[in-house]
Amino acid sequence: MRAAAVMLMLTCNMILQSTLFKYIEIIGVKPNTALLIVISYAMLRGDSEGAAAGFFAGLMIDFFFGRIIGMNALIYMTAGYLCGKPFKDFFRENLFFPLLLGGLCVFCASLCFYFAGVALRGGTGFIYFFRRVILPETAYTIALTAPVYRLVYAVNERLERREKRSRLLFKEDGAGAPK
Repeated sequence: MRAAAVMLMLTCNMILQSTLFKYIEIIGVKPNTALLIVISYAMLRGDSEGAAAGFFAGLMIDFFFGRIIGMNALIYMTAGYLCGKPFKDFFRENLFFPLLLGGLCVFCASLCFYFAGVALRGGTGFIYFFRRVILPETAYTIALTAPVYRLVYAVNERLERREKRSRLLFKEDGAGAPK
């Protein structure tokens, strides 16, 4: 059930990314909401689930938009793993860590894309790419971090409540009846 919910979120994101987000570009830059979904999910569910979600999100992006199959999958998987590692027991309602990690991951992913895609082909200079792509994309993505995190958080909470009910994870009193 959880994997289906994550795949549905990522698929809806891909549809929005390829249709609606073309119209909300700011100076030619779109927000990286797929990475925000991966980061949010990793922070809520841990490193292995975050890495799996990152791999599939990156693979979807590679198939739809990428020139090199596997580059986004590797970057997103790494981001999902690293963001899920230290945050297993943090105050989930706090938005500070999602904002911090969202900005940091988008910044680092953009740097990876620059060095792997642009610099190796002898393209645009680093300062130009930094000012025209990396900084605006990071700022734009940070601005959308709170709503995306809240959405993923709400879906995760609903799934956890459902899993808890279906597994009967409640204590019984001495007579055997549920409390």
